[in-house]
Amino acid sequence: MQRLLFEAAWEKTIDARDREEIEKIFEQVKEMKESQSFFILSQARNHRNDLLVTVLIQNGLETDWVLCGEQMSYYEANKLIATEVFSDKRLIVPAKCSMPWTLIFSESSVQQEPNFKKGALQMFSER
Repeated sequence: MQRLLFEAAWEKTIDARDREEIEKIFEQVKEMKESQSFFILSQARNHRNDLLVTVLIQNGLETDWVLCGEQMSYYEANKLIATEVFSDKRLIVPAKCSMPWTLIFSESSVQQEPNFKKGALQMFSER
């Protein structure tokens, strides 16, 4: 059975309403096959004009999913918006767990202005 996990920093700082919303979405998508996937929760720009893509990362496998050193691309309506290599060592999703995370695509990695509709992520291993 899939369980929802919050990384330690999220656990300490997440707003109660945001947590409730993530828990509600998790209940809707938790029954998954043995696979790994991203469910986009929100997209935005920050004060530095970086692109923020908050996702629920789902690991349905029996092994931990280490995302450190992975190249990910964000698309909208099948058009490439941004690509970034993520190297945060905390980005490990244990087996049979789902975990929210915000992927930060630097302003320089954004190739086309996002409209925040029909977003999708694709991962390419750097290894």
